[in-house]
Amino acid sequence: MKYLCGDYDMYMKSICLLTCLFLTVSAWGKSVEGLQSDSIVQTLKTEGFEDIQALLDSDTLYLSIEDRAHRGTFRGAVAAIKQVTEKHPDVQRVEMLLTDYKMPQLIVHAFKREGTWDISVDRQMERTRQVLRDVKPQVPSTGRIDITVFPIISLVNNKLDHLFDYCIRIAPAFAATLWKGARLTLQPVFPILHNLDEDETARYIQIGQANLSQQILSTSRWQISAAAGFFHPERAGAQAKVTFHAMRNLDIFVDAGYTYGFNYSKQKGLGFIRGSQQFNFMAHANYYEPHTKLQIELQGGRFLYGDYGGRLDVSRHFGEYVIGVYGILTGGEYNAGFHFAIPMGGKRQKRSAFVRLRLPEYYGLEYSMQSFFKYWEEKMGQSFATQPDQNRASHYWEPAYVEEYIRKMLNGNFK
Repeated sequence: MKYLCGDYDMYMKSICLLTCLFLTVSAWGKSVEGLQSDSIVQTLKTEGFEDIQALLDSDTLYLSIEDRAHRGTFRGAVAAIKQVTEKHPDVQRVEMLLTDYKMPQLIVHAFKREGTWDISVDRQMERTRQVLRDVKPQVPSTGRIDITVFPIISLVNNKLDHLFDYCIRIAPAFAATLWKGARLTLQPVFPILHNLDEDETARYIQIGQANLSQQILSTSRWQISAAAGFFHPERAGAQAKVTFHAMRNLDIFVDAGYTYGFNYSKQKGLGFIRGSQQFNFMAHANYYEPHTKLQIELQGGRFLYGDYGGRLDVSRHFGEYVIGVYGILTGGEYNAGFHFAIPMGGKRQKRSAFVRLRLPEYYGLEYSMQSFFKYWEEKMGQSFATQPDQNRASHYWEPAYVEEYIRKMLNGNFK
């Protein structure tokens, strides 16, 4: 009996020793992974990313980044994957959330197989969001201000006594993220050179975009946002937008708003008188065809100034360049034209200080035929705009588009 008790004591001591050893190894492993996660955060911080969340689990890195340093919606993802996997070779797989004003838009699944990157992009973000739920974001973007200087050039050739009216203006936009999903924008517009008559409001100092926008929801199926303020130099009010991701390349959304107009003083420019009130409603369908890289947009309803009608846009994406044509039928009148968006700012504009002065990432311009004076005078076919950099290249979160160019850049087929 004595020996049995001795054996029993030895057995229990062995169990205790093995348990302590197991816990020590586990704690050491978690500590190492924690140190590696901190090192990854530092790598991404140096590259210029903000709101960084990183968690390393074995050879898989769960990551969330806000990119205000690289142009477009895919260059930042490429830079993050390259930097992390080159400096931290233990990372074999990356599950990365791409956010816009702290709200997740897409997830990138990246895995390198036999020297070639296997990339897929979609909106199935819930698992990674859950994994990173308790990870504190590093390098917060809250309150940091971007001053983006936008040039505005307009040419109108509907006059009989001279060839065209011209107006060159500068519109610096002050923008900041206030909290998750919230963006505050203030954009005065200053005329520089013009030949406009006194009754043309563009010759005076105006308010361009001056609003607070809030993205309320962003999931694999739904997005909801709202905004209040100035959407146009002569319209202010409130607007809401609901988007349904019907399938991978098709978004269906509606936006509705209530706005009222202003008539500018002809002498002082800054004074205005409250004018007409309007309720606006538009239904949209937006389809991206990845093989031809065509983006097709169809919308119909009541436009910003109260006219009813529809608009069709067909745009072709050439990497970061977008060129398209459109046609509008509204109020018994029709219009047509073309538009484009081309890269303007540098590929990388790092935000190293609290305030950053920069050029816009893309310059967008739309030419309108507007051959009928009634169409021009009554401002038909106008739509909501909640951001000064709103075009078909900036903030374009289409999964197939982003996936293609991440894969091309990582595998050396696009610069």
